[in-house]
Amino acid sequence: MSFPSLDLSANASASPQLHTLANGLTLLAVPMPQVASASVAIFIRAGSRDEAPAQAGVSHFLEHMAFKGTHTRTVQAINFAAESLGADMNAYTDKDATCYYLEGLGAHTPQMLELLADIVLESTFPADELEREREVILQECTEYDEDPQQLSYTLLDQALWGEHPMGRPIIGIPATIAAISRDDVVDHVRKHYVADRIVVAAAGNFDVDAFFSQAEKRFAHVPGAARYSAPETPGHVGQTKAKRLPGVSQTYITIAWPIASRGTHPHLASLAATLFGGGMSAPLVDAVRERLGLAYSVGATADVGDVHGALVVDATTTPDKVPAFTQELARLLAAQAQTIAASDLARARNQLLVSLVRSSERPLRLLQRCVEHLWASGAAFDLRAAIASVQAIEAETVRQAFESLLAHPAATVLVGAGATAKAARDFQAKLRVS
Repeated sequence: MSFPSLDLSANASASPQLHTLANGLTLLAVPMPQVASASVAIFIRAGSRDEAPAQAGVSHFLEHMAFKGTHTRTVQAINFAAESLGADMNAYTDKDATCYYLEGLGAHTPQMLELLADIVLESTFPADELEREREVILQECTEYDEDPQQLSYTLLDQALWGEHPMGRPIIGIPATIAAISRDDVVDHVRKHYVADRIVVAAAGNFDVDAFFSQAEKRFAHVPGAARYSAPETPGHVGQTKAKRLPGVSQTYITIAWPIASRGTHPHLASLAATLFGGGMSAPLVDAVRERLGLAYSVGATADVGDVHGALVVDATTTPDKVPAFTQELARLLAAQAQTIAASDLARARNQLLVSLVRSSERPLRLLQRCVEHLWASGAAFDLRAAIASVQAIEAETVRQAFESLLAHPAATVLVGAGATAKAARDFQAKLRVS
């Protein structure tokens, strides 16, 4: 079934508006008059890949500490200010970015912007709060280590990127978390929370001119820096990792190969992952779960950033089914490298296009997509252009992507029952194309 022609005139005004301040900081506004809500976010182009080994986890630590008090607000006042608006306040740290955001009513955009500006620009990082939060993060770290799925992804980063900063856990490790000082947090702000790495953004039903005026007044004093240079693409290592966990009776399998980054092609990785394992009718899921009953949970996703990309396959099964799963996965991957079925391409394309359309109707997700696109390409995100880009991807391009990734050793992780170093090496060897 072909994708229908869309009338996007109703949200034509949702085109992103960009304004760069004299210090290099970017303001982004996406008007959405058809909604009553708005999301306000501050994106910093700095994450765990920007950390020195001894400060691993400082970006995530800082994200926690930013909410613990400013020059004019205690942690309780910050929480009360957001909840008095009925707004949801949160933040996240990734390998290449940190984001602070509020989701509320469009009419409250000025208040949300002021609160976020206070959190990001005026945090004081109280020493007593830092020690309390350190304990919280160490507990979070323990929770991750005891969760088989989360642990498998932590080990996968190591297997994919090796000693590169991309290979370290975003949260850090207990030794570095225990050693991070207030000076480390302040130094990270000084180095990375600079104008050319910051995007202050809003999407929804709000006064764009008022937003730009308020944001400029609030952020014009942020120090500038030398023009930001995106890091080089990390090299694919393709190691194997295995770890048994007591009390776990299943095997958690996570495998990944290098694929086009968002900067190389904004949608190829997502299309390939969706085609292969992004739904019940995708070849991977249909064969492994529906036809053979080898796993209840199985799928493929794309982990992409401005300069990195990986196609990830994960499955949870019992140890006795691992050999049959390995054999079937190898067969399915080889089949994609030989030819791409027109029906699979059409299905995956429509799934991805609907995802693009739906995300454009959600203020926060639209902001995330806009900033991701801006950092990867240097240009504003445009829904029409994105749709055209996906529709232009041909079967041969996708086939070549599978052929190319299979030329690399798969980063292979086994966690849980039956997870041994030898089993992981054998698994990896059976996926290799000679």
